[in-house]
Amino acid sequence: MSALSDFLTCFDGRPHPAVPYVADLTLWLDWHSGRGTLPGAWQAHTPARIARELGTPLWWPVQPWRLDTPGVEEITVEHAGERSVRYVTAAGELTARWSLGPDGDWWQAEYPVKSAADLPAARHLVEARTYTVAADLWPPDAADDTIAAIELPRTPFSELLHTLLGWSDGLMLLRGDEREAILDLLAVLEERYRGLVDDLARLPGALALAPDNLDGQFIPPTAFRQHMADSYHRTAEAMHAHGKRLIVHLGGVGRHLLPLLAAAGVDGIEGVSGPPQSDTPFDLAREKAGASVVLWGGIPQDYLLATQPESDFRAAVTEAARAARLDGRVVLGVADRVPVDADLSRLRDLPAIIGAA
Repeated sequence: MSALSDFLTCFDGRPHPAVPYVADLTLWLDWHSGRGTLPGAWQAHTPARIARELGTPLWWPVQPWRLDTPGVEEITVEHAGERSVRYVTAAGELTARWSLGPDGDWWQAEYPVKSAADLPAARHLVEARTYTVAADLWPPDAADDTIAAIELPRTPFSELLHTLLGWSDGLMLLRGDEREAILDLLAVLEERYRGLVDDLARLPGALALAPDNLDGQFIPPTAFRQHMADSYHRTAEAMHAHGKRLIVHLGGVGRHLLPLLAAAGVDGIEGVSGPPQSDTPFDLAREKAGASVVLWGGIPQDYLLATQPESDFRAAVTEAARAARLDGRVVLGVADRVPVDADLSRLRDLPAIIGAA
């Protein structure tokens, strides 16, 4: 049985001889591969072989699409852990800035839309968006121990806040006099996104990933129902019509988001766990999400860090593995992704601890 078919048994509700364990190594591998800091013996290994030696299939999201903004000039400057982008549009200029965070991700420190004066240029920017399916990138040449998924762009409301408005000042703009203009931006993003989703759904494959990095601290139930539920529902329907399952990435607390995602037709939720990473251990997450959604995670990423006691790490993994075994629609993993500064010995030990639980 391939890793993909093994993974899909959870979605189909079929009996499984053991709880699947799939670690999302994407961040960890990208960071260490790009900096030459993988263990010496692994320097020449493929990602799939490294994952195999860590006892997990390779989770491999692939973007078979390209985003262009014709008519908008993008000027990028990067140095010393800082990146800035200037967008030059016919309606004005926008600027954004990122800094390299300790987790290896770029953290956005400045957003293009800072006030109502930036909205005309932002409208021009989103209207210029053009997605093109790069069919030559899909399907990838995946081995039996690789689980490939079509990675979608962020869902439009998530994209709006993640890249254009921000989660503090942006939310305030959405609640103020600029609300209608911002909702117009969202409608344009949704239109572009919808066309791409329909095209991607027709590609071969069994899985699609929405990399939204959702966090319930910033998305209350009302906002989800108003701005995200219909989008997820349409995406799930498009994927289901072509035999695909839709997985959404959760990156923070999710207790009140789980039932809303399930009601929208999402098939799986990656990044589920209890404290200190999130707020929903498997038993509570199942209660919130209902019986049919696949829950993926269970092991808070904090316990992979050497700053946490070894005994707490082992206890957390054992507890998650036992809860997963009782559930049947669970994939064990590190929520939400394996951190770049994970203790390698703990990462190596995970499969054995899970097997002994």
